[in-house]
Amino acid sequence: MTRKTPVLLFCTVLCLMSLAGTAQAKCEDEPRAGVNWTGCDKSGLDLKGVDLSGAVLRRVNFSRTNLSNARLQRVDLNFSQLENTDFTGARLEKARFNNARIINSDFSTAFMDEARFSRTEIQQSVFTSARINKVYFYEVQIKQSDFNKAQLRNADFSRAKLSGNNFQKVIAESAVFNNADLENADFTGANLKAAKFEEANLINARFNQADLSGASIRDAIIDGAIFEGAKLSSTIWVKYQRCRNGAVGVCK
Repeated sequence: MTRKTPVLLFCTVLCLMSLAGTAQAKCEDEPRAGVNWTGCDKSGLDLKGVDLSGAVLRRVNFSRTNLSNARLQRVDLNFSQLENTDFTGARLEKARFNNARIINSDFSTAFMDEARFSRTEIQQSVFTSARINKVYFYEVQIKQSDFNKAQLRNADFSRAKLSGNNFQKVIAESAVFNNADLENADFTGANLKAAKFEEANLINARFNQADLSGASIRDAIIDGAIFEGAKLSSTIWVKYQRCRNGAVGVCK
């Protein structure tokens, strides 16, 4: 047994060195579909238009990286660091951003249908004219961000913290904002048909000229909220009353 011990130790060291080399080599792999860059530092790179579809990008640092027009369908970006990252025009359908940290990043005109942002932190980011249909934003925290003209059909913002964000002219038919904090949020001109804001905080929120037909704000807090010119046909109001067909600005 004594003679075998050095041999075993030598083999163990070789195996560990091999594994370490393999892990390091993954970070040096060229960008391609399905690549595994888990935990790698990919900050400050120009990856415009690359195909990373299906890639494993958990805990990757993509700060200051250009991923505009990249193919990122089904990528795993959970726990990633995305500061000043450019995703304009990127294909991000079914991408996962759970627990990621996103600061001052640009998702303008990106395709993000069915992506997941559960418990993600998002600050000062732009989603202008992006396709964000059926996206899961459960308990996400979004601050000072711009969703102007984004498509948010059937998106789920349940329990999200969304105070002060810009949702002007979004198309958010059947979106869910139940129990969300939307204080000072701006939905001016938004299409919110059949959307749900049940038990949400809508203090000082703005819904000027928005279409809330068939929507529900049951048990929501609406102190200071503005509904000037808003379409309220068949909207379920705070105390369960249904607004009459053709109601505008005031639920009657």
